[in-house]
Amino acid sequence: MKFENQVAIVTGAGRPYGIGEAIASRLARAGAHVVVVDICRERPDLPRERFGQWDDLQAIAEGLEALGQRGLALQADVTDEGEVAAMVGRVVAEFGRIDILCNNAGGGTGAGPADSTPVADLSLTDWNYTLGVSLTSTFLCSKHTAKAMIEGGLKGRIVNTVSVAAHHGVIGCSAYSAAKLGVVSLTKTLALELAPHGIRVNAFSPGVTDTPYVRQRVEGIAQSNLGATPERVLADWVKSVPLGRAAMPQEMAAVAEFLASEDSSYITGQTLWVDGGLTAR
Repeated sequence: MKFENQVAIVTGAGRPYGIGEAIASRLARAGAHVVVVDICRERPDLPRERFGQWDDLQAIAEGLEALGQRGLALQADVTDEGEVAAMVGRVVAEFGRIDILCNNAGGGTGAGPADSTPVADLSLTDWNYTLGVSLTSTFLCSKHTAKAMIEGGLKGRIVNTVSVAAHHGVIGCSAYSAAKLGVVSLTKTLALELAPHGIRVNAFSPGVTDTPYVRQRVEGIAQSNLGATPERVLADWVKSVPLGRAAMPQEMAAVAEFLASEDSSYITGQTLWVDGGLTAR
């Protein structure tokens, strides 16, 4: 029970079988009380985005309760500073502390993880939205949570979810790749700024992982290629992975748990690549 009596926030945790849910479950099994956060509302202006739903988020929180820990579902748009501040304030009021923040929320449209558009055809609206949900969200949640950690005198931990797309060019995913590389840089800066307070900040970069977002991407690619199937598209992706398979969300959650625990007590400002050897080539 390495996180006994500690409180964790996991953003982007409203999609069943996603990395956020897996992280929340992993932390709860290790003794943490976990607050799961997602936007849980429709955005007609973003028809290609699929958001976590309130019923799913509540069910995930109830699942954490079944593990013997407190689980709390909170609805918040993590690109809106007012909503982020209110979310952090609610957690402090409810639990009296915040020990761990997992900035897992991300996504995008146009040149995001679930679709692709060349830079020459990408709208400024889609660019700004993708940077907002995949980079600005990490800034806002880190800003307000770090304040709470410092005021509480806690040696907290912040863990950011990045992507292998941050580390190399990806045709059609300019906004998402740029946003995630921004998170890598932000992780380093936060680590330096918060080190005097004993707060550690690290990140991890998932490779091909079997999540709803990845399935959405392969389905879109299959639909636009005559004769292709989602299974075939995913199999083609996996061919480039030295370990020869996609990761499972639980494997990403294990890394997040490590970075949030005292097992990584002398690590800060780092980004671990969790990609089956993809970037080792």
